[in-house]
Amino acid sequence: MADLCAGDLRHPFRYHPYYCEENAWWLCAEPVLGPGPHQVVFISGLAGNCPFLHQRAIAPGDVLWWDYHCVVLDGSDRIWDLDSRLPLPTPALDWLAQTFPFGNELPARWRPYFRLVPAADFRRHFASDRRHMRNSDGSWTQPPPPWPPIGEGWNLDIYRDIKAAGPGELLSIEALRAKLRTDQS
Repeated sequence: MADLCAGDLRHPFRYHPYYCEENAWWLCAEPVLGPGPHQVVFISGLAGNCPFLHQRAIAPGDVLWWDYHCVVLDGSDRIWDLDSRLPLPTPALDWLAQTFPFGNELPARWRPYFRLVPAADFRRHFASDRRHMRNSDGSWTQPPPPWPPIGEGWNLDIYRDIKAAGPGELLSIEALRAKLRTDQS
């Protein structure tokens, strides 16, 4: 595929580091996800960030504090995290246990929350002109993907802000685990 980020040999999907929401948007159209329904999952904490393990943007074993992150949950309850060092895909309960092993040891403001949005809705409505990746002088905080921005305008905040009402279902990590266990029974 011509649009792959140079040097990314991990998977054949359209991917660009630091643009997880666009990566998820493209991934939702991939037949390899299998039968649906699929969901796009936005993750953040009440403080505006939360800690993740096993992310490729940081050294192995270190903790990365994303302001938000976005992955895909397929119809077989597997997580597709293109920025993770974990296998692709990883069973969702395993991904949660390995990515967020901190449990309730964290103060409430840093615990992860998960906004689950039906993939079809996300593909239909998402729009980002990439303004969140620009410095005040207009320069890029991280280089943009080689493909054009998705949609027209900007609505990323309605997905990534877990303190505001938004599309989909907002769950704590405990509620997401319970939902996944129910799905498996």
